[in-house]
Amino acid sequence: MTRLRAFALLTALTLACSDAAPPASTPSPLPSPSPTAAASAVATPVPASAIPAAVATSTAASPPVSRLDPPIEVERGNLDRRELALTFDCGGHASGTAEILAALREADVHVTFFLIGDWVRAYPDLARDIAARHEIANHSDHHPDYVELTAAQIAADLDGADRTFREVLGRSARPMWRAPSGSRDARVLEAAAHAGWSQHVFWTMGRDAQGGLVTGDSGDWRDFTPRQVADNMLRAAALGNGVITVSHCDSAQTRESLPEVLRELYRRGVRVTTVSDVLR
Repeated sequence: MTRLRAFALLTALTLACSDAAPPASTPSPLPSPSPTAAASAVATPVPASAIPAAVATSTAASPPVSRLDPPIEVERGNLDRRELALTFDCGGHASGTAEILAALREADVHVTFFLIGDWVRAYPDLARDIAARHEIANHSDHHPDYVELTAAQIAADLDGADRTFREVLGRSARPMWRAPSGSRDARVLEAAAHAGWSQHVFWTMGRDAQGGLVTGDSGDWRDFTPRQVADNMLRAAALGNGVITVSHCDSAQTRESLPEVLRELYRRGVRVTTVSDVLR
């Protein structure tokens, strides 16, 4: 069954991507996801009653009040199918993006790209190439830290990115999004849901047979080699069905390692696909 999780509490998690990994470092503001607080055990859904209803402007003949969808956080898909959702965050520069798209096309797979509005405006042709074949989702307009923003600022940033998506790519990414650097808490998720962005997509985190932490974050934003990035992705895939990974479309390590990763996943019988697909 699909695992859709409501996020209720921000807790710190230590990234353990590789036995040979260097000490954890603070990610650059753009586009590095820094694993934060996934409620990796059991998350408590945000009750619908906690989300204010729309306020009627008149007491006379008011239409029925409609409630917004409660915020949910997805960190893994359907456990019954041998599938993996490959996702990319696009921000910063675009070096290597064309090669990544070529590798995906060669492997005949469709994946999910989390786009930043600034990036789409800077590289509209590449963004159109992505949207022509792959699923798109919202990764903010300017990549701020949403924990430091008001609810109104969060909504404005998400909606600003989506306005660019509609203008440049011809379609909306609503309701799927990912917080910049993965930085979010229950307040951020509720603010996004109020703005129509109810489905936050994190990445899978779990334990290997030895009890070590395994994360779907490939670590390609860190000072890792292409070999380490590939190993991190394959280690995450070994967690089982429905895994969601995250890499970056401007990563030289991913550009170099992706063809090998795709070949190995195919050899293992893993179907690489989109987030929406693994949630079926």
